[in-house]
Amino acid sequence: MLSEESYQNLFRQLDAWLFEHKRLWDVQAFHSLELPWLETDPELCQWLSCHEGIPSSDQVEAALLRFLPSFAPMQWNWGDLTQPDVLVEPSSHFKAGIKGRKWSQIEAFSRAIQPTSEVVEWCAGKGHLGKLIAFQHQCAVHSLEWQASLCDAGQAEASKRQISQRFSHTDVLKGEGKSALCDASSAVALHACGDLHSTLIEQAIEAHIQYLAISPCCYHLTKSSNYRPLSQAAQAAYTHLSQDNLKLAVKEVVTAGAREQRLKDVELAYRLGFDALQRRVLQQDSYLTVPSCGKALLNDGFAAFVDWASQQKSLSFKLSSEALQEFESIGYQRVMQVQKVESVMQYFRRSLELWLVLDRALRLEETGYQTLITTFCDKAITPRNILITANLRP
Repeated sequence: MLSEESYQNLFRQLDAWLFEHKRLWDVQAFHSLELPWLETDPELCQWLSCHEGIPSSDQVEAALLRFLPSFAPMQWNWGDLTQPDVLVEPSSHFKAGIKGRKWSQIEAFSRAIQPTSEVVEWCAGKGHLGKLIAFQHQCAVHSLEWQASLCDAGQAEASKRQISQRFSHTDVLKGEGKSALCDASSAVALHACGDLHSTLIEQAIEAHIQYLAISPCCYHLTKSSNYRPLSQAAQAAYTHLSQDNLKLAVKEVVTAGAREQRLKDVELAYRLGFDALQRRVLQQDSYLTVPSCGKALLNDGFAAFVDWASQQKSLSFKLSSEALQEFESIGYQRVMQVQKVESVMQYFRRSLELWLVLDRALRLEETGYQTLITTFCDKAITPRNILITANLRP
């Protein structure tokens, strides 16, 4: 298990590394008509321009090592995952109505934690995780959930299965979960988003919770426009994160179905083509954000998209069919450029996520907890597979 000093050293190294290479990941892939590193890293841009297709992470790393003399990959070691010796396997009815990957996440999370006595399940939904914890770990579970209908459904299921689980309709962001934490010895949260899991950390510290297990998610879902660090170490860091940076930390490249991927590519091409059009016609050089559109619109062609987008922004363009074809072509050319830029940004994605995870672990360390950062399942089950466990020191 890594010590507090080890986590602090890792955080300082990671912070300095991210800050040194910030120009490579803190960019707006959509906003530039050219590769954003032409002035600072021309050889890298030349390589990207000539590369066929979208570079893999390994290819990006090789290019960075080749074209950036001072570049060295960031490496870290995870702590070993401690698992209970024996867990009772639930019967099939436990996963009824739960999608396969979600159930796999719940099972893996339950196997990876060691709660005791009464457990608070934070942002519980219908309490599927809480039911499994109550069954496998023989703990009483208090599930807190904001939506009353989910509380009712979860309580009915727990009563039917005779599980030691009770629900409370609770707005945790208003502090309504504090009393539950004070009455419990453990708290768990699987993929509680942004302010929800950071609120749990602060309220668990205040309540002197003995054991905490959190898998953070969606760091950008917060009221703040810029990231507010939790730990003293992160407050003194070189790296400062915007909302876009927080989104990058959880933006995973996934394989979509053929039809879904085609529609995504078409929509991106149309948006980038429209952006190139408005830049030229309006003689300005900044990206113009357009609202989300219905997928049916994409089947009507680029001209229909231009008409719709123009209406959304109170603009009017009169274009020949040849001009429309030109800007549609530009859009598709820019899709590949955007994806190449994002491949470089994605190389730093996991490191940004670890920076955020370490901020949370160090906040707990600073307030008397011994923490462990590990993964609780394979990334194929969920990309958000990092687990923070914390035990209050005597």
